[in-house]
Amino acid sequence: MALLNVDIDLLRTFLTVLDTQSFTRTAERLFRTQPAISQQIKKLEDTVGAPLITRDRNAITPTTTGLVVKSYAEGIIGLNDKMLADLLDAAPSILRIGLPDDYAAIYLPEILRIAAIRLPDTEISCHADISRNLGKRVANGDLDLAILTADPDTPSLHVTSEPLVWVADAGFDHQARPLRLSLFHDGCVIRHYVTDALSRQDIAFRISHSSDSNSMIITAVDGGHAIGAMPRCTAEYAGMQIIDDPSLPGLPKVDIALLVREQANPAVRELALGAIAALAPARSTTSERV
Repeated sequence: MALLNVDIDLLRTFLTVLDTQSFTRTAERLFRTQPAISQQIKKLEDTVGAPLITRDRNAITPTTTGLVVKSYAEGIIGLNDKMLADLLDAAPSILRIGLPDDYAAIYLPEILRIAAIRLPDTEISCHADISRNLGKRVANGDLDLAILTADPDTPSLHVTSEPLVWVADAGFDHQARPLRLSLFHDGCVIRHYVTDALSRQDIAFRISHSSDSNSMIITAVDGGHAIGAMPRCTAEYAGMQIIDDPSLPGLPKVDIALLVREQANPAVRELALGAIAALAPARSTTSERV
């Protein structure tokens, strides 16, 4: 009989589900999405060949097989974590954080403050990029964590949402066609939302200015050369003139999310909890149905 290897991450997820009594809270604790947690439990059940939990409105309960797996999982996870604690320093020598340039001034100060308290001897290496690239860099292990605009193609932990707004100099003629736009380079999630909204209303436009720097985008807008679109928090922080004109299409909200490297050091995961607090200090803590 061929031996099977059980993924230790599946065991950790299983134990966390039993501990939190919630797939959503498990996702938050392990920095994954709720569908990913469901898939991991299903994969573990497929591996052992039997259901591991039962769910009703009030509780998540291990089955008979689940109790056996739970007993072994606690020992395996305990030995794994003790080995890593003995072999690795608690804090990494360098922490690589990524975020889009337009989020840096708003979210980075609080994250750096938290890092200074929790990881005082760690070098903090900050990287600016568009959100889609940041997601790929976390997945590749080039970054430890990233704060980014959520992309439907990249599973991430939703933290908060911000409405997109139009911004322009008071003298800019936003009735002129084609509408001149100042946006991030191609690949930016917000750029896609803006051009899609204009196309759906058959509004002629052209990208007259583009950059990977938020300050350069703002310079083009402030100079009256183009209209831009950005999260309201970014616009307000920069003191931009927000345009509310029925001739312009409404823009969606963007989800701001957190990604953490799959094999992140426990100290990095601890810092990520602080990042969540910085992103959404007033997040709802209402209970959920399991």
